Amino acid sequence: MADPQFRPISVWKLALISKGGMALAVAAALFFPFDLEQFAAAYVRWPRSGSPTLCSRFACWDGAHYALLSQKGYEPGSPSCAFYPLWPGSIRAMRFLSPGSPLIAGLLLANALSLVALWLFYRLVEPHCGGEIAKDALILLLASPGALFLSFPYTESLYLAIMLVFLLGLERHRYFWPCLMAFLAPLAKAIGVFLVLPLAWHLFEQRKPLRYWFLLLAPVLGYATYFGLMFAWTGNAFEGFDAQKGYLNSPSIGNMFDWHGFSSAFMDAHSLDGMTNSALDRGFFILFLVLLPLIWRLNKTWFLCSLPAGLMPALASYFISYRRYITICFPVFIILAQLLARTKSRWLFWYYAALLAALQVWAVKQFMCFKWAG
Repeated sequence: MADPQFRPISVWKLALISKGGMALAVAAALFFPFDLEQFAAAYVRWPRSGSPTLCSRFACWDGAHYALLSQKGYEPGSPSCAFYPLWPGSIRAMRFLSPGSPLIAGLLLANALSLVALWLFYRLVEPHCGGEIAKDALILLLASPGALFLSFPYTESLYLAIMLVFLLGLERHRYFWPCLMAFLAPLAKAIGVFLVLPLAWHLFEQRKPLRYWFLLLAPVLGYATYFGLMFAWTGNAFEGFDAQKGYLNSPSIGNMFDWHGFSSAFMDAHSLDGMTNSALDRGFFILFLVLLPLIWRLNKTWFLCSLPAGLMPALASYFISYRRYITICFPVFIILAQLLARTKSRWLFWYYAALLAALQVWAVKQFMCFKWAG
């Protein structure tokens, strides 16, 4: 039942307040020194040559790859081939927002998409859990350390919006949108192909006739399109997989079956938020595992969206930047909001939200100053 005290306009207020807080954190981060050694060690830098500039702070790590891909496209042997094409393609399509500056176009697009995604998040959750839980879940998502990537030119804003449109379309039985989103998702992230799981569950749960089951081809065709594009651009359909071998921990499907490698990586947690040895990332993974049964009870379709998004990054890349992926696992924040609501103690909720926000501010500083050493 809708909460008459909490209208969608409040969602925009919350989102804009969070963006204002992010702007303050970013402004503060600019006063901290840049780690030149980490900047020089990155596979791609923005600008591509010379000393770091103000733009370098906003195009850290993967952001530099996306900016480069939006201008130059995919080239054989480039480490940037490890990244999926929908996001740099979107930046390129929106370059009229800032001619000659893919970074500004990417920042504008990421923030606009994240605002839309946050509104969609409330629209999805409120009918199931009520306005207060939807509001609290939104606050916890915005406060989480990984939410910083919703304000920088990364794929998280795009993918979260895709997934929420997909789920809202399923709930309203408007199958054009889930079909389109399921096709686009593998072009944004590899885990997008696993939208076949919630789609199949929905069709089974709704006892849809056979003709609807052809919708399952959408994510498969999306992934096939990715391989076709990589072949057309580089001459090797698996160029992206080959490029990933050069990155830290060499993310791969093979890693998922290497229990010894996974357990060793899990135990290697001797920094708060290092790139490869973050206790924070491993803590979020444990939280995800603990909450899985509750997510299953909450909504099985949401569970099947979250399961690959939460497991694949931990297993395939051994926790690198796991805080990013937990942001996509949005039911985690719904369950946390419900558990905190049961305590009947509002101060406990705000204490937890403030703790997450403090970790996010720290992460912004580390991110923009290239401090995430391995």
